[in-house]
Amino acid sequence: MYLFYGVLLFIIGLIIIIFSGNWMVKNAVKISSITGISQALIGATIVSLATTLPELSVTIFSSIGNLQNLAIGNAVGSVIFNLTFIVGIVLFFTRVKIHQSILGRNFYFMVFTVIFIFIFSLFGLINRVTGSVLIIIFLMYFVLNIIEANKNQPVHECIVKKFTNVDKKNLLYVIISFLVSSFFVAFGAKLLVENGELIAKTLNISDHIIGVTIIAIGTSLPEVVTAISSIRQKSSSIALGNTIGANVLSLTLLIGMSAIMEPYSLIFHSNITFVAIPIILLSCLVLYLPIKLKFCKYKLQGAVLLFLFLIYYLTVII
Repeated sequence: MYLFYGVLLFIIGLIIIIFSGNWMVKNAVKISSITGISQALIGATIVSLATTLPELSVTIFSSIGNLQNLAIGNAVGSVIFNLTFIVGIVLFFTRVKIHQSILGRNFYFMVFTVIFIFIFSLFGLINRVTGSVLIIIFLMYFVLNIIEANKNQPVHECIVKKFTNVDKKNLLYVIISFLVSSFFVAFGAKLLVENGELIAKTLNISDHIIGVTIIAIGTSLPEVVTAISSIRQKSSSIALGNTIGANVLSLTLLIGMSAIMEPYSLIFHSNITFVAIPIILLSCLVLYLPIKLKFCKYKLQGAVLLFLFLIYYLTVII
């Protein structure tokens, strides 16, 4: 009976996260249209953080509950799912062309962060110091994105149009709506973590497996929705850019927060260090090398990424 209620509340938490996360992003876009703040700036700041809030909420509640394996599993599992499944689907089922800009600064941020985490995890040195470094990398990434969003417009035009013409009542309503949706994301994450732990204990499954599977995939569903929408609108480059950005935030902000909240060093599950992270790096090579060598077979790249997705989750299940 406890298992039934645990599964039910877990599903409810997942549904709350998905719908409130989507609601939150829509409110962020409305803030842009009401205030006159550029959509590029909103996208680089509020929207990017909003789409990562489900994973961040799970990470915080997992760390508070001393469930580090679940927190790390959620962060790394989200990156695996985004990079192999979502990018794989986009490349395999569309005629997208990967522009050099997609494999630019954000891509290098992602690769550097993965290598950084891999090296320090080998020596058990993902602690508050390295966690702080990851947060600094996140802040650098965040600031550079803001600068990039502003580079084609004067700063005063990016920040405000005419606040005297702003509908203050409507703005207040949207801000309250944004805060309420943020609360529901956090509430859904709390249900997800607490009942994910209950399911794991009842079925004698490790927190790590719950983290990298149903929680990581569940909290990544907003990126899946974005990818499907982009494919339908024939704007697959948006899905690729969004996915890479989400991965940078997962690797820096989520693991950085977990490390800072842990009084000692984070101990990575062996599957994370020796399977997940190498597959992430291999996936980066599958994306990067054919483009740099000008031998682009996008369907083949997509098929290889989907194959890596299956391989990874088979290693988790087996």
